[in-house]
Amino acid sequence: MKRSIPGDSKEVASSTEKRQRSPSFHQPSDVLHLNVGGTLTAVLRRTLTSIEGSMLASRFSGRWDDSLEKDRDGNFFIDQPIDLFQPMINYLRAKACETTLAPPVSSPAFDDARKLKDFVRMVEYFGMTAGIYPTELELCRGEISAAKISGHPHLGVISSEYATFTLETRGHKRPIRSFSVILGDVEKIEIGLVRTNHFVKKLRKG
Repeated sequence: MKRSIPGDSKEVASSTEKRQRSPSFHQPSDVLHLNVGGTLTAVLRRTLTSIEGSMLASRFSGRWDDSLEKDRDGNFFIDQPIDLFQPMINYLRAKACETTLAPPVSSPAFDDARKLKDFVRMVEYFGMTAGIYPTELELCRGEISAAKISGHPHLGVISSEYATFTLETRGHKRPIRSFSVILGDVEKIEIGLVRTNHFVKKLRKG
């Protein structure tokens, strides 16, 4: 009769495999090897998951690694052109080391209008629009100490005094065509669209 000995090498190997398959085993520092439309590249897991709430972040969270499409060598397969996917990854890498002392990271730009449309379509597909083309709220009139502004993915503001805020783009010139507002406990509010360039300058001086 064969007895199972605690610490047996087979049991240890089995335990290791189970831990590796567990979502909690995966780390943001994992290096993921991708096959993007036939081109091999390597990306940190935390880069792919940096836009909270996106499909890309969910897909590479580690929870679905066993069920994701892979090529014959085990690389995660992404069925997108590398010349569209790589600029998005490079942008996320740049955002990861962005500082307040440097200009904002610019969103990917393309001279070819058709390629830009394809890029935007891909970004939308992966749920990355708010991360690749970010917007932010800026205080233009009022006391800074009385306002608390939160960024993506829960863009919002709490102000204990009457103040003026503008919704602006950061690192790109893609126009804001629409927005929605959810009101909490508000005594007075005015919402509208303005041409910000001249208007905001006047508010900042006033």
